[in-house]
Amino acid sequence: MFRFIDKKIILLLIVAFIIQMLTAWNTYFFHSDEYFQIIEFASYKLGLTSVKTLPWEFSSQIRPSIQPYLFVWFYKLMTLIGISNRFFIFSFVHLIVGIAGFVLCNYLIIKKFYQEKYLFILLLLTNFLGIVPFLRCSFSAEALGGLTLLFSILILEKSMIEKKLSWSLLAGLIMGFSFFFRFQVAFCFIGLGLWVLITNPKAWQKMIAIKIGFLIGCAINMYLDTSFYGKFCFTPYNYYYANIVLGKAAAFGTSPWWYYIAILAALTVPLLSFGIFGLFAKSLKNIKNPYAIAMLFFIVGHSMVGHKEERFVFPVMYFMVYLAAEGYRSTLVTQQLVRNLWTNKYYGWLIKGGVAFSISINLLFVLLLAVEPYKQPVKFIREINNRFVNSSNNPIVCYKQSPYTTESNLEYHFLCENKLQFTIIKDKVAFLNAIQTKTQTPIYYCIKYEDAMNDGFQELVKNKEGIVSSKWLWSFTKWLGDTYHVYIPDMWLLSKG
Repeated sequence: MFRFIDKKIILLLIVAFIIQMLTAWNTYFFHSDEYFQIIEFASYKLGLTSVKTLPWEFSSQIRPSIQPYLFVWFYKLMTLIGISNRFFIFSFVHLIVGIAGFVLCNYLIIKKFYQEKYLFILLLLTNFLGIVPFLRCSFSAEALGGLTLLFSILILEKSMIEKKLSWSLLAGLIMGFSFFFRFQVAFCFIGLGLWVLITNPKAWQKMIAIKIGFLIGCAINMYLDTSFYGKFCFTPYNYYYANIVLGKAAAFGTSPWWYYIAILAALTVPLLSFGIFGLFAKSLKNIKNPYAIAMLFFIVGHSMVGHKEERFVFPVMYFMVYLAAEGYRSTLVTQQLVRNLWTNKYYGWLIKGGVAFSISINLLFVLLLAVEPYKQPVKFIREINNRFVNSSNNPIVCYKQSPYTTESNLEYHFLCENKLQFTIIKDKVAFLNAIQTKTQTPIYYCIKYEDAMNDGFQELVKNKEGIVSSKWLWSFTKWLGDTYHVYIPDMWLLSKG
């Protein structure tokens, strides 16, 4: 089928791949859990982080060990060949995930629509839709769970065609790993089980092979978890018991059942996102499509759980463009309706203008994430590592908190290679006196722009030279603050007193 791909599409894929790699290199994580429950767990296994500093999920043994182990093995491989820079290793892991995500998502579109004249538009959407490039390279449970789910369905489809049971066994094995990457993909497996029963009711040997493969995958992960925690444990049950029975998840807040529908409808820039979501939702009624029924059960299952976070449905984004395209070509009536809306002489111009605006904002957002990480404090730590190596004779005073810690007092142990010693002062007067003290060696201070502006320390951040995460973003932050009194959160400065 790939021989039918023209030069325009090849050029698009090359540009998309470059953007994907840039995004991967600058992607650290979206939510702190992705770092502290994976990288810091791996750092503990490497002997770089104390068990006392790990979050409560470690003692509760609810975090599967497959991702920490993957990072441990990769870290050891890189150090074996002489690469020890932790930020380099951290970013390189995201490159690998980004390549896998790019290949799988584009392969799905090309496999299903290579004969359609709108293939170029689908690939454009697949590679430049909102935060999709960012999500495809995240070393998170949501990303790896979603990508292995996509891979397992591709293998599952092939297994229903091939006579060899090895394909069914492989599909089940990948599902087992997908489950341990992200337990909630179990909702998808319910839908996929129904799909097999509906479309291949007599393929009982293949069903058994899938189950055996799944159990093998679970057994491997149970062995890894037991090795990681030092005693036998079944992390899926521990996760369920802690978050559902004990109500840990609900303690972080609950949302109404329709929360994920609203998130998915607006996850990319409206007006474009509304149209894509509408077609996506239409496709979910096709229970003979394994991707559709998997996503239907995934969304419904998540919607029944009280505690909701937008990142929990990020895996849906890997399937959204494909299923929206399936919704579009499902009936001639749908295709005609879309064409009528686009060409309507009364309001067609408004729709075209709205889509053009959303595409422009969307592309700007994609390019921004390709050059700047979402977590600016982590980039700030990287700048400190690179430019502020020796501070033994230079006292550094921090206002309210250290840049090495989050507001929840979790510390970035693994990423802080050239670890500086900070004195944290929360009192305004004491902080000002500390940095104005006359000493033979210069005193450095570290402060967030927002805290400086809110607490009357404007002179400490305005027109000051020092270390920041991003010079252009720091300038933009100051412009926003001066013009509109709006402050970008978590923008740090390390400067001389």
